[in-house]
Amino acid sequence: MTTLGIIDLGSNSARLILYETLPNGSYRPTFEMKQNIRLAEAMVDGRISDEGVERAITCSTLFYRAGEMHGVDDWIAVATAAVRQSSNQSDILKRLHEESGLAFRVIDGKTEGRYGYLGVVNTLPIDDALLFDIGGASSELMLMRDRELVDVCSIPYGALNLRVHFSHLPELEMGRAAQRFMLEQLACVPFLSGAKGLPLVGLGGTARAVAKLHLARRRGSLERIHGYPLEAHAIQDLFAELSALPIGRRKKVKGLSESRADIVITGLATITALLDTLQSERMIVSRSGLREGIFFEHYLRFSHKTRLDNVLEHSVENFQKTFQVNRSVAQSVTAATMILFDRLVPSKLVSETDRTLLWVTAQIESCGCYVNTEKWAKHSAYLAQTSHLFGLDYDSLDDVVALLTGRDSSLRHPEKHVMEKHASEQNGASKRSDTTDHRLHRLSVLLRLAKLLNLQLGIPAQELYAEFQHEEFCVGKMPHIAHRVATSADAGLGDEFAKAFGIPLCYKDK
Repeated sequence: MTTLGIIDLGSNSARLILYETLPNGSYRPTFEMKQNIRLAEAMVDGRISDEGVERAITCSTLFYRAGEMHGVDDWIAVATAAVRQSSNQSDILKRLHEESGLAFRVIDGKTEGRYGYLGVVNTLPIDDALLFDIGGASSELMLMRDRELVDVCSIPYGALNLRVHFSHLPELEMGRAAQRFMLEQLACVPFLSGAKGLPLVGLGGTARAVAKLHLARRRGSLERIHGYPLEAHAIQDLFAELSALPIGRRKKVKGLSESRADIVITGLATITALLDTLQSERMIVSRSGLREGIFFEHYLRFSHKTRLDNVLEHSVENFQKTFQVNRSVAQSVTAATMILFDRLVPSKLVSETDRTLLWVTAQIESCGCYVNTEKWAKHSAYLAQTSHLFGLDYDSLDDVVALLTGRDSSLRHPEKHVMEKHASEQNGASKRSDTTDHRLHRLSVLLRLAKLLNLQLGIPAQELYAEFQHEEFCVGKMPHIAHRVATSADAGLGDEFAKAFGIPLCYKDK
């Protein structure tokens, strides 16, 4: 086992993340820390003040000690825009090394953008997008096409130094002024003209703050941020609403940390300027960025590549290894599940579009046993929702969680269910939430049937029989199968299958 410590000495905040890599090739983040050091605010006449340097040294020393306590084997420490722009950069790096024990590397804007791209491309199922990272003293823009990094640009303005730049204005006028200014900056970026209409992917503290604000309002509590989608109008509404609030009231807004209350306006001003420039309709938030990109470059170094070939398959395998899922059993159950699924697709009782969803669920559904074999399904759902399972869009991961818990979407997100129901009643369409619940219930029954046949009755996947006969769905074959099912823990599954699919289930003797 080896532990890698990664430090990002940013212009607004500094962050530490530790990654543990095991001999079986699996990895997981094990520890994180954050300090608000505000180096961009400490910039005076082109150099970071002594007070700012002291904050950086104190923070870095704290991070180094935490890493030593956790047994860090290797360190990668980088400094970004504030140190990059500072005229006393060499003195800062020398003092950081002497007093904290860490050798920092100053990365340029394009390298910072490339690391952000690696963090996104290795964790989100996105092919084409304009990625952006609004830091404290710079904003990086990365154009991605077919999962390839096409172009990178770094603009020397971020949420913190924009606030300093417009500090002469009354608080309520600052947002619009910053937005107009950033529109002018973006107009000078040549490759943005070819990115019209692309979705935005926001990484970094500003994008995460917007997601937390929106989540706090929609659901009453903060949930998963990675992959969270936001419509453009929702972001513009947040910008207008928060811009109208004095900073004292902004600090009390639910979902917004006090430390970000003063710079969230200039951050939102930059995002809305990007939305206007690209005429984008939505933004996806990525919790993975620079630090994760650095990790993947390090993790994949021996493969001579920096990008995973298949994010979902790699992530599922890593997830299984992390939570000690028996991969042989998981593969057997998955194979049986997909045989049943494939037999039902031609009848349109299930949709081919749900293949990936069902495959992922079957592969990881026993992971909760790592926590406790009692109520393992509940633990499996929690791990899927909160751990590092990548490669699915936000709604698909929600569906995986629903399948693992056996709970419908109205129980997971009651306010979403109510909104969908109201919308469908307004336009006369069928209720999507009801359709979704029925669809997921069918998939859940299929997975349980596969486990009954494969695990409880011991029918190998390659010998599993599943065919339509006389308007019945017949499965088996094995001697006295009906009797064996009757004495199993899932004796009533036939009735549940008939109710879910509207056709009888027949257990076929050999």
